[in-house]
Amino acid sequence: MSLGKYNIDELCLFDDVFFRACFDGHPECTAELLRVILGMPNIRIIRHEVQKIIGNDEYHGVRLDVYAVNEDDRTVYNIEIQKSDDPDIIKRARYYSSVIDARTTIKRNEDYGDIPDSYVIFICRDDIIKKGRPLYHYKMRMADSTGLGDGRNIILVNGAYNGRDELGDLISDLAEKNTKLINNTILAKRITEVKEGEKIMVETSFDRFLKEEKLKARSEGLDEGRAEGRTAESLNTVRRMLAKGSYSLDEIAEISNLPIEKVRELAEGA
Repeated sequence: MSLGKYNIDELCLFDDVFFRACFDGHPECTAELLRVILGMPNIRIIRHEVQKIIGNDEYHGVRLDVYAVNEDDRTVYNIEIQKSDDPDIIKRARYYSSVIDARTTIKRNEDYGDIPDSYVIFICRDDIIKKGRPLYHYKMRMADSTGLGDGRNIILVNGAYNGRDELGDLISDLAEKNTKLINNTILAKRITEVKEGEKIMVETSFDRFLKEEKLKARSEGLDEGRAEGRTAESLNTVRRMLAKGSYSLDEIAEISNLPIEKVRELAEGA
């Protein structure tokens, strides 16, 4: 039995593994998302990293889908693809923003005034806020609505928005599986390259996890059946934790030693 593999024809950019395959090493795709979402026609990305891990020995680390830096003003961007509902998404965005500030923006000899503006953008499959807007842009404000001016931005994109404008077209493209129906030329080119290059299957991190488990089993003198049993035990642990409803998906992934993609897949099927 092969776990964690998907028919590539059925994947779109709302699928984590396919999103990473398309964006890894291709900052022009990230720039195109930012151009449309933020209305920045001249944006140029000078640093770009997919699945950037910001670790922390004592506290919760984060893994960013896309981390990028703008050429002109050092503005930093984090783009997250959110296929399933997350009731804690606002606090998650706050935490990501704080970790990015603390671990990526200014060095020891720089002043606080050197902290660049930041954007944490969650592209959600559904309208999580449920107010029917194309996107929800949050900034720090005083009680009288005066802007704080700290440069922090949190944006939730409504993936259910189907307006006849550039953002509506972009959202439609993110959910489209058929490359011939994708409107955005930059995304269409890259998605076609990946789909035609891979043809049948995309290897997920769960595939790699299984391979590592089997290699580990061989090195420990175990047979593959026992390795699969150990994997099945991890899957059962995840299911029990999901049933309790008191753990975040990231916590479950950390405790069970399963990839976050597999935990999300199990949560969506629960």
